[in-house]
This record gives sequence, C-alpha cells and structure tokens, in this order.
Amino acid sequence: LAGAALSKIVTPGMIQQPPQSTAKILWISSVQGKVGIPSRTSYAASKFAVQGYCESLRAELSASHVDVHVASPGYIRTNLSLNAVTGDGSSYGKMDDTTANGADPHDVAVEILDKVAAGNADFIVASSTSAIAAIWLRLLCPGVLRSLLDKRFVKAEKAKKSKTD
Repeated sequence: LAGAALSKIVTPGMIQQPPQSTAKILWISSVQGKVGIPSRTSYAASKFAVQGYCESLRAELSASHVDVHVASPGYIRTNLSLNAVTGDGSSYGKMDDTTANGADPHDVAVEILDKVAAGNADFIVASSTSAIAAIWLRLLCPGVLRSLLDKRFVKAEKAKKSKTD
C-alpha cells in the first residue's frame, strides 16, 4: 500500500508538468504477479495487487502525459527467499536454488530501464522458459496450469515431510 500512497502523492505534480514532457511511474512486480505458485501465497497476492493497480492507474492517466510501467522479473539473485513468508505465515528462511541461480540484479535493472525507455508498459524480464509457459497456460489452459501447480505443491510437501521423518 505504500507504493499506492506514494503514487497518489506524486501523480498530481507529474500531471501538472508541461505537456511536451513525459513523466514515468515504474513499478517492480514479479512473474509471480502473473502466475501464483505454491508456498509464495502472500508474495503472489501482493504482486497481483501491483499488476491490478498499475493496470487501473495506467488507464486513469492515459489522457495525461504520465506513463505507467510495470516490470515483472523472474528470479533475481537477492535475499527475497530468505525473508519470504509461507502460506501458513511461517518464515521460509532459506535460499532457494532458483533464487541463488537467478539473474544478476544489475543486468535486470539495465534491461528494465531499456524497456521503459523503449515505451514498454507491462513487460517480463529475466524470466525462465517455464515461467513464460506458465503465463501462457494460465491464459489458454488454466486447468492444465492448476493441475501442474497442484502436483508441484504435493511433491514439495512430500519432500518436506521426508526431511522431517
């Protein structure tokens, strides 16, 4: 909600700028704002909210000279998974292999800025082939995606249980 509050504060001033200048608002979402995956419930919910907010804000500002951009990166080498909260509210507290092997943050930042400069409004960066496939499955065959995600969750739960036994 802090990002939405900040947008509400800065947008009026951006709209008042001379028409020949174009102001830009850039939000960082996630591929998980396009497809929710098991064990990232709260994170996915917050990123879906970013996607919806930006889509609405973009329409509201379409008559002004304020462009709204939303970048949805895949895995980036950060401490995100160390600080993540699971669906039951407990701390995840470990570095996922996918995050550890994720894209370099600097490279992702450069790609995002290049896409904003090119005028892309809603785009995916640093994403795997499987993430792109999941996004398409969500649109074209949601039942197939749901089945795959269900299986992924069950497999992860079994692996977790076998480690504790």
